[in-house]
Amino acid sequence: MNGGSQIIVCGQRFDVGQRVITWQDDPSVSAYTLHRTDKPSEIYPFSPAKGMGHMAARYRPRRLIGSDRSLPRLQQVIRQFVIHHDGCPDSRSCFQVLHNERGLSVHFLIDNDGTIFQTLDLVDCAFQAAGVNEISVGVELCNRGDALRFPDCYHGRRDKVTCRINGHQWLAYAYTKPQIDSMISIGKAMAKIFPNLPQSFPSGGDGEPMWASLADPRKYTGYLGHYHVTQQKWDPGPFDFKYFASKIRGRMVFPVALSGDKPDLPDDEDKLTDLAAQYYENNEGEGEGGYFPIGPFYESRLWHGGIHIRADKGTPVYAPFAGKVVAARQTDDCPIGSRNFVLLRHNLTVGATPIEFWTLFFHLDAESPGPDAPAWYLRAQSQLGDDAVSLSIEVSAGELIGHVGEAGPPGRLEGQVHVEVMSADEIGEKIDPGFWHTVEGAGMGRFCDAPEIVDKIDKPVDGKKDGVLSRLEVLNFFRQDPARASFHKLAVHHVSEWADQNDWQVALNRVKDFADLPSEQRQRLYRDQIAPVLWWTDDIGDAAGLPSDKVVWNYHPITFIVWLHEELKGASSTAKGIGAASDFQGQAAPTNITDDADATDGFTDDEDTFFESNKKLNLEDLANGYPDDGKKK
Repeated sequence: MNGGSQIIVCGQRFDVGQRVITWQDDPSVSAYTLHRTDKPSEIYPFSPAKGMGHMAARYRPRRLIGSDRSLPRLQQVIRQFVIHHDGCPDSRSCFQVLHNERGLSVHFLIDNDGTIFQTLDLVDCAFQAAGVNEISVGVELCNRGDALRFPDCYHGRRDKVTCRINGHQWLAYAYTKPQIDSMISIGKAMAKIFPNLPQSFPSGGDGEPMWASLADPRKYTGYLGHYHVTQQKWDPGPFDFKYFASKIRGRMVFPVALSGDKPDLPDDEDKLTDLAAQYYENNEGEGEGGYFPIGPFYESRLWHGGIHIRADKGTPVYAPFAGKVVAARQTDDCPIGSRNFVLLRHNLTVGATPIEFWTLFFHLDAESPGPDAPAWYLRAQSQLGDDAVSLSIEVSAGELIGHVGEAGPPGRLEGQVHVEVMSADEIGEKIDPGFWHTVEGAGMGRFCDAPEIVDKIDKPVDGKKDGVLSRLEVLNFFRQDPARASFHKLAVHHVSEWADQNDWQVALNRVKDFADLPSEQRQRLYRDQIAPVLWWTDDIGDAAGLPSDKVVWNYHPITFIVWLHEELKGASSTAKGIGAASDFQGQAAPTNITDDADATDGFTDDEDTFFESNKKLNLEDLANGYPDDGKKK
């Protein structure tokens, strides 16, 4: 069977970019078959797993979704992905063991060459990991496993490594690159399909994978191995959760390419510093744009939580980090340009410290369906309109999220995009104390009064500073003054400029920056340039997880991206728990700890075995229709 490259979820097809053979392509790997595939005259498995001896079905409907087998309902349920190795020579042999011998199933099998077999729609529950089947998806990676027990099964063509699980060391076969590539492809697809399945793994205190069973695996959310569920298993052995998670999250990038290439962050520190300097210059050089932390469109003390990156209209904009699109808007322009935006929420772990922050991309170009449209937009376009909407759509680092629009003072629009980083807590102190210079400005209102910011820009007139920033002062500071570099490492606590509150017109009427403007012009300023871009309402903020007081910590986005890249640089390296074959100490693990080829328990529990009556079926019963409430496949 040739198959294709799509997996099936709730009857819908999703491309994973790897070879996939589903049960619809090849019925010989269908877990929906209600008899042994090797001996069709027999219904029941000949060496059943615990509780499976009277079960004709090798799967069950998910109890939590009931009769609603839609994708939105399934998305609410799936929050785990369990990884196994099969102990078999190939994936078809694994299916035979599961289906015909044990009466079990798993959603995916990944063969030695990376071929993905799908035996069940993910809407149905596989019998693969006792206690978590209801909330999980499972995969069996083809691997003979114990290299001490089976030393020559690959005839020297497969690497051997060591790992230590629940205190016991194993000499194990490594996984093939095609297998890992296919697993990463599935992981990236899962990130987009299931919003409640994070790209995380059980971790110890140093951010490394935990090589032991969880106390309560049902409470865990993310990717885990069979050994995390039970101490009687050691599969998937030396699977590198750390490397895997880093790959499905994607590679960090700058939001916009200043040349034709995708703006990947180089690992070389000198090259990264040189590239970052180009972005500082793009923002602060000869062009007209918004600066950080004040000066939208280069004038006044008006608060500005991000920077503007200048590029041609239509230039792609990418997600710097993996995360979720949690809010967006697609609507008409206003006098200062595009009002379209995308807000991403990011939940990452740096070392052992979890952090949460948001990135905002404002002044984006209008999107339309087509091959160049972002994937999130194609999924959400029916919901988008004049007002901001709440969403929950996973994106990988480096994924396209939009295109550069136009912005600027009325009558002088040019291609640029506003990029902003904000957090509810000052996350710098959590992972790198002292790197960021913090400024507390929560009580400053819409205009910045912080002396450490304003005094560096304000130039004396007749021997003294007036506390008001002119257009020329702002431009000269960001273009020429070396002190501007100190702003690159500011973390400022301030009310968001996007907050839809009732204090804007009061602030404009009271502030000395606009004292010379007639009241009518101040009203027009609010009506034409401020009110049209506001989007942070209570409802949008609550759905996105933003702080209820609308006060956030803002960071210079270019510095933040470089800083976090350096903090996370080791995340894609090999997990510390995986060693060379030469590290093996020569002692076999206990024989009661098995992989999936040898065991008959650890796959199901009462939740699985009691869903079907204990009445034994015969072939006549099957011919008359399997009694599963109309869910026959």
